[in-house]
Amino acid sequence: MTDETRSSSRESMYDRFRASAHLHAGNWRDPEHDLEAIRLANLEERTAIEQFLIARGIQHFIDAEALALLDTPTAQQALLQAFHSGSPELRAAIVRVAPQLISNDEQLTELLQRVDECDAYKGLDLTLQQIESTHHPSIVEAMLRRIVRDPGVVAVHYAALLLFLFDKASSPFDWEKRPFFLRFNAGDEADRRQAFVELCEHLGYASAPFCDAWPT
Repeated sequence: MTDETRSSSRESMYDRFRASAHLHAGNWRDPEHDLEAIRLANLEERTAIEQFLIARGIQHFIDAEALALLDTPTAQQALLQAFHSGSPELRAAIVRVAPQLISNDEQLTELLQRVDECDAYKGLDLTLQQIESTHHPSIVEAMLRRIVRDPGVVAVHYAALLLFLFDKASSPFDWEKRPFFLRFNAGDEADRRQAFVELCEHLGYASAPFCDAWPT
């Protein structure tokens, strides 16, 4: 087989990548891009993949992951633009896959914003993972304020992670302490407030300054 024949018979990595990017009944719950196609692509194919991603719009973790792997000036610029204007989930993804593009101060400022905004469907998991390695005092205080004002899934997971960060639990969600964490759901406000006081005691924080903002 000649080199020309081998070249013409080679599967296009661009076509292979686009096929993986197509959502259908079998992958819509857990989509993923074919990153190996990027690694195997030639320069022309990588350029075509980059143009496809940017034209379609950066919407999910997998889009940010693919652009970070391409790692061209154009891909980096697209990631930065998405970081400054995207959803909490997308901002979290970009910090995860391309932290070198964002200064430490910007990462902290953005994380503080995301602590206030994220929810179970908008970046909570990635936010919790980032907090494990970036538990600046301002982040801890932001988490406590969110627990006070917003009972529910986020408050439950923030309380669990805070106990872990302060060496009061064995994991970021210690199942043995689950009954305590669940007290941060909506329901009995008196018990939720008492649970918050107990949480602050575990952490060595005064609860009163936070409780002053307790929803009425």
